[in-house]
Amino acid sequence: MPSQHRWTDAQGRQTVQTIVKKLIPQWSNGLYSYQEDVILRVLDGQDVLCCLNTGGGKSAMFSVPLIVLREMTRNPHLYPRLRTRARPVGIVITPTKGLAANIVHELQKLDLPAFAYCHETITQSRKKGENLVKIIADCKTYSLICVDPEHLRDDSWRLITASDTFRANVIFGCVDEAHLINEWGAEFRPLFKHIGAFFRGRLPSTVAILALSATIQPGVETNSICRSLGFSGNNFYHLRLSNERHNLQFIIQPLDHGFSGDEFPELLEYLNQNRKTVVHCRRIEDLQRLFMYAFDSLPPGLDRLRRIKTYHSLHSFDVNTETLRLLDEDPMCQAVFATVAFTNGLNIRSIVDSLAYKFPKTLNLKLQEGGRAGRDPETRARAVTFIQPSVLSDAEKQISGRVDAPKISRKTGKPVRTKKTTPIEHSAALVLSESKCYIATINRIYQNPPLETSTLDCISAKRLLPCSLCAKRKKINIEYAPLPLPTDMTLPPFIAPATPQSAPLTPEEKKLKLTRKERDPVMLALEKFAEDVRRTEQHHPDNHHRPKSSYFPSSMREHLAGKLLALDSLFALRALLTSWNFASTYAGSLYDLVVELQATIRSDREAARVEKNAKQRATRLSKKALQDSEMSEVDDNVEESEHSDVDDDRRSSPIPPPAKRTKTGSGGVLKEVTNRTKLSSGRKESSRGKKSSKTKSQANVAKEKQTLATIAAGFGPAYRTTSDRRRARGG
Repeated sequence: MPSQHRWTDAQGRQTVQTIVKKLIPQWSNGLYSYQEDVILRVLDGQDVLCCLNTGGGKSAMFSVPLIVLREMTRNPHLYPRLRTRARPVGIVITPTKGLAANIVHELQKLDLPAFAYCHETITQSRKKGENLVKIIADCKTYSLICVDPEHLRDDSWRLITASDTFRANVIFGCVDEAHLINEWGAEFRPLFKHIGAFFRGRLPSTVAILALSATIQPGVETNSICRSLGFSGNNFYHLRLSNERHNLQFIIQPLDHGFSGDEFPELLEYLNQNRKTVVHCRRIEDLQRLFMYAFDSLPPGLDRLRRIKTYHSLHSFDVNTETLRLLDEDPMCQAVFATVAFTNGLNIRSIVDSLAYKFPKTLNLKLQEGGRAGRDPETRARAVTFIQPSVLSDAEKQISGRVDAPKISRKTGKPVRTKKTTPIEHSAALVLSESKCYIATINRIYQNPPLETSTLDCISAKRLLPCSLCAKRKKINIEYAPLPLPTDMTLPPFIAPATPQSAPLTPEEKKLKLTRKERDPVMLALEKFAEDVRRTEQHHPDNHHRPKSSYFPSSMREHLAGKLLALDSLFALRALLTSWNFASTYAGSLYDLVVELQATIRSDREAARVEKNAKQRATRLSKKALQDSEMSEVDDNVEESEHSDVDDDRRSSPIPPPAKRTKTGSGGVLKEVTNRTKLSSGRKESSRGKKSSKTKSQANVAKEKQTLATIAAGFGPAYRTTSDRRRARGG
């Protein structure tokens, strides 16, 4: 019988409230009014775009419609005639299989059967001999199916959505974390852009399309998502509430050290407060360094692996699922080091601290990271981002439009080429360059209502947990209590590991170490090799969701480059590749590359040695030639000093009368002349011994000429130089 009422009518609202109170008693306060508004529209088949804060109850918007319709199917006589289905089912598109598993786990608590459609669960079904397509299409076993966009293109989903039974019972198609349509759909996972086309092309037109997110910015982002999903005009309901988290302190903490090392002392300060923590890392290589630092900071023993965990896409589905369970249930499991796989949507209510190294590419991802903490509104939580001061400076320059003058090389006088930096996303730059209040800036970006108070700084708005800028300005220190532990359990503190003192390199070790000039082409060659491996292996079914960086990790390439010249066999290379998944396939070709690089480096070193020796020999010969030239010039100058130009001029004129002599006798005069001659000779020897410059030697010679000319003028022809007398005789 056709329904007589719409769900958005008073009877429909009352029916939903009654069923929720009956079947979900743990929700003592029932649904929020905005949740009811969305749920009723979904039941009426209306499209919805919903934007509200992380932890705001978005999952209820796709779970409650199914719970309500299942109850009405079991007990139709208890409820008014409303639009319903015999076997209600819904589809939720999830970005990660971890989120899919988390949704399935949460819905089990509500007695709602759900299935995470991913590679692992598909394989398990095949091993059991199950026909998964038929099971899903019959709508008897599962009421909710979580699936990623990549699997929607499989033939299985064409068969499922072509089934008459499935089409008659499907209620909605939902996109969880809809902001990723823009962020991941552009390059990382382009099939996110085709979700709307799948819903519009493969599902009946009466099915509601629901898009949920905490981080969709008004304007361009919202319009792009609407176009992708086919929302236009007034044909969909747009709910936008504030995404501000009142129990979460937003902190940006500048680092006083670089991030490329292996020591992170600020991390231990937070971990030693014994609070459930997630540490967000940009890459798996970063995760490994941070995890090992924390691991080495704990006392030896198996408890270390119980206290800290890792979560990333290289772990199996079961391992990651178990990690989430331990975080919720094991009081000793304190921290998880995670990649972006943990960023979106996961609901672990025990986590109260979110620590992130480096600001992510977008502000949306930053709020998603922080949103993993404080899911219980009664707790005080923190979202901390460790960042280098240079990033804050770059953001300030970008927002102000200031451009620094280029650095000029002292040697060439030309501008120095600097590494091009990728522009920071505008919204992220606005937050990073903020100097008064982070929360006010975020509220302006997302237009969080009411703007009259949301755009005030934390002190003026009287926020419970002021951001780090406001707390610093007003010198507010907030105390965070550790989570309670069982009375028989104590957690040892994290103590920074001692830094080993490295011994000086031996001459042989120095020969095996690459210079920076040698290392750069080696790293380029290894990066090219990694890309070749990725292109070959990415089409294998097991690698469809493998991160690009995991095919030949950069940490392994760095380690290999450090050992390159010491590798003398394939066996030695294999010993370095024990943790590489593709070692059995590519170790041989990698060793060929290693041998080629070794030969190039040794050849270049030998050529450089020969060139260096030739330059040194040329320098020695040049110096010797210069010395010989200077000595020859000095000798020539001394010989010329014996010829007096004054005497030559005087021979053509009458000889002047001898000068009047003082009372000193001839012996005194001869003594004076002799002393002057010795002085002149001594100066010549000194000039030769010190290898004076040509200019200095000429000055001394000129002075000596003048002295001899004066003496000759005073004593007449008897004291002419030997060369003068020789020329006179020849004349």
